[in-house]
Amino acid sequence: SIFAMGDIMSAISDEDADVCILEEPEHLNWYRAPGDGWTKRFRFVIGIIHTNYVDYAASHYSGLWSAPAIKIMSSAMVRAYCHVVIKLSDTLQTFAEEKEKISNVHGVRLDFLNEGSRRAEHVIESNMNETESAKKNDSPKDFDLCNQEPSSPRTSNNTSAEVYYIGKLLWAKGLAKMLDLQSYYKSCTGKYFQIDVYGNGPEEKEIKKAFHGRNSSNILSQHRKNEIKINNEKEVDSEMFGSKYTTGIFSTHMAKLSKHIQATTETIKSTTESIDLQFPKSLHELRKEPIPSTFPGRVDHATLGNYKLFVNPSESEVLCTTTAEALAMGKFVIIPVHPSNTFFMQFDNCLPYRNKIEFAANLHWALNREPEPLKPEQKRLLTWEAATERLISASAITRREAKERQRLGTSKLDERIAWFHNELGKGARGDALRRVLGGGPIADQVAYEYMKQQPLGDYEESSEFVGKSLAEAIRLALSNAVPWHNYRGESSLG
Repeated sequence: SIFAMGDIMSAISDEDADVCILEEPEHLNWYRAPGDGWTKRFRFVIGIIHTNYVDYAASHYSGLWSAPAIKIMSSAMVRAYCHVVIKLSDTLQTFAEEKEKISNVHGVRLDFLNEGSRRAEHVIESNMNETESAKKNDSPKDFDLCNQEPSSPRTSNNTSAEVYYIGKLLWAKGLAKMLDLQSYYKSCTGKYFQIDVYGNGPEEKEIKKAFHGRNSSNILSQHRKNEIKINNEKEVDSEMFGSKYTTGIFSTHMAKLSKHIQATTETIKSTTESIDLQFPKSLHELRKEPIPSTFPGRVDHATLGNYKLFVNPSESEVLCTTTAEALAMGKFVIIPVHPSNTFFMQFDNCLPYRNKIEFAANLHWALNREPEPLKPEQKRLLTWEAATERLISASAITRREAKERQRLGTSKLDERIAWFHNELGKGARGDALRRVLGGGPIADQVAYEYMKQQPLGDYEESSEFVGKSLAEAIRLALSNAVPWHNYRGESSLG
C-alpha cells in the first residue's frame, strides 16, 4: 500500500481546491497526518471505492476483530471526507447510505479495444468465406453433457489451449474454485479442459502443485537429483583427466574427494527440499492425474489476443478489470453470477453460471463456437469516455437528495467525525495511536512534520520526538544532504 507522509492539504493551493476525486478514500485517510480535511479545503469531494478490505481482513487469522474494526473505520472515513462515494459494485459494505452510488466508472486501454476490432474483422471475413457445407459439418450438436462424448473444439491448433486465466496467483482469487470446476468438467466429459494460467503471486508455488498433482514434486525432485549427479560426474571427470591430473596422484584424489563432498552436500540439500515439497498444503495436490495447464508467468493482458475464452471464477473482486479487458478483446468470458459481475451481464459474449453444470455447459458451448463481434454500443461502454460520463452522472447530487440529507442531519455528524479524527491524530499521542493500529513506517506523521520544520543545527533540542526511529532517519537524511559544517560555521559567526 502507498500512504502519504505529512499533511497533503498544505501542498494544495486554494486556487486549485475545487473538485477532488479520492481513489479509495477510506484507505487514504486511515493514517493521514492531522490537518484540514478534504471537505474543508475542496468544494466537492468524490470518493471511488474499488477494494473490499473487509473481505481481505476477514480471511486473515486476525479477521475476527480486524474485519469489524476496518468496517467501522472505513465508514467513518468516508463520512468525514467525502460528499459522494461511488462503489464499483454492490459487493462492498455500506459506508454512508445517503451518499452512495453504484457505478462502474472504469474503462479499458485502447489496446484491448483495437484487438476486439481486429478479431471482429477476422470473424466476419471467415464467415463470408465459409461454404454452406462447411457450416453443416462444423455446426455443434446438442448432447447430454454427462452421458455423451463432446465433439472436438474448432481450433487451428489442437495442441494449444483456447482457455486462459490471468490475475494474481492467490487462492482468494478463485483458483480453488477453478480446480473444483475442472474436476466436475472431467466427471461429465471424461477429461480436463486445457488452460494457461498467467500471473504470479505469493501462493504461486502451492497453486502450481495443486494443478499438477501429487507426482509433480517427485518428478521435480528426481530431475534435480539427476541434474546434480550429471554435473558432479562431469566435474570429477574433468578434474581427473584434465591438466590438473599431471600434478600428481595425491592432488587428483584430493580433488576427487572434494567433489564427492560437494556432491553429497548438494544431494542432502536436494533431499531436504524434496521432503519439504512432499507435504501437501491443499487436498488438490493429492490428485493422481495432473490438469493440463501451463504457468507462463506475468504478462501484459493485451498480448494474449490468440485466446478466445477467459475463465474467471473469482467472487472476491469488487469489479474485475481483466474481465472487462477480455470482453473488449471480443472473447467469451465465463464468470459466476455475482454482484461484482453485474456490469458484464449485458454483453453478448458473457456466459454467466450459477452452478457447476451451467459452467460445464457454457464451456463446452463456447469451445465449439466463435465469439460474437463486439457491438458498437457495447464497445463504447468499455471506453474511458463512457466511464467518465458515468462518473459525472453518479457524482451529481439532485435537489431531492440534498433535501433528504438536510432532513437526516448527517452533515453535522460528518463534521464531528472529521474533527474527532483530526484531534486523535495530533501530537505524539497520535503517532502512538497510529502505531498501535498498524501504521508501521507511516505511523509517525507528526514526528515527520516536526522534524521537517526544525533547523538542522537544532535537532538536539527537540524533546518530544527524541529517540523516534523515523525522526532520526529524517535527521540523518537531511544531514547527509547538507554539510553540517556549513551550519556550524554560520552559528560560530553569530
